[in-house]
Order: sequence, then C-alpha cells, then structure tokens
Amino acid sequence: MKKKFISICTISALFFAGCTSNNTSQESCKNEGDINPNGSSELSLIMRKMATHLAENRDALKAGKGIVAAPKEIDNLLTAKKTDEEIDKTIYDGYAKLYQQRIIEFNKTASAPDSLKIMAHNNLVSTCRDCHSNFCPGPMVVINQLDIK
Repeated sequence: MKKKFISICTISALFFAGCTSNNTSQESCKNEGDINPNGSSELSLIMRKMATHLAENRDALKAGKGIVAAPKEIDNLLTAKKTDEEIDKTIYDGYAKLYQQRIIEFNKTASAPDSLKIMAHNNLVSTCRDCHSNFCPGPMVVINQLDIK
C-alpha cells in the first residue's frame, strides 16, 4: 500500500512539474482542463460519451422513461486512436465488438418491460467493467455507479 502511494505521488509530482515547465510542446499539457493527464485520445472521448449515455439511460430507466439512443461514435470503437496504442488489440477488439453487440440488444428492448431494459443496461455496464479490469482501471469508480440495482 505504501509503495502504491509513493508511486502515485511520484507520478503526480512529475506530471505537475512537466506542466509547469516552459516546454509548451508537451503532449500532456496541451489540453488545459482535460481530465486525462496524457491528453484525450479519440477513444477516451468516445468512452466519455458512452459513460454519459449510460448515465442518461440509468436515470431514464429509474424514472420509468424510455431508453436514450446511443451516440453514433460507438461505431468507431474499433478504429479510434487509443491513448495507449500498445494495448493488446485482440482482447480490446473483442470487448469493443461485445459492447457494440450489447448496444444492439439494448436497443431491441425499447418496447420491452422495464426489467429487460434494466438487464440489458446492466449488461452494457458489465462490458465496460470487464474491459476496464484489463485496460485502464481508473474509470472503475464511475463505471460502478452506472449499474441499476
């Protein structure tokens, strides 16, 4: 635990030191106000839209309303530029395709009973959780809030 804390502090210190330097070409400092310290890749921006979509559906389903249409950017999950281009493409592509399939399944529940909509919604959230347990676990806190209990 102590090693993890020291590592996080060291990385944070290096990041902040880099952003206060005079080198304006640093990639990590280009997007002021960006929540991603490495800058936002195309994929991270798509995933933020996915999270917004899931949050909107969580709220709509809890209120007994219809489902909200998915952002069309989800079609780009397989081709979007990633923050880390070194990730295992085979595993990532499998999760991306599964998410796209689950979006199709979720959309088919539009006229189904609420219990089926909620199950399909939670399947989408589960796919996010499964992928992020393999790649980039940082967003897990947000992902875990998207479930409908």
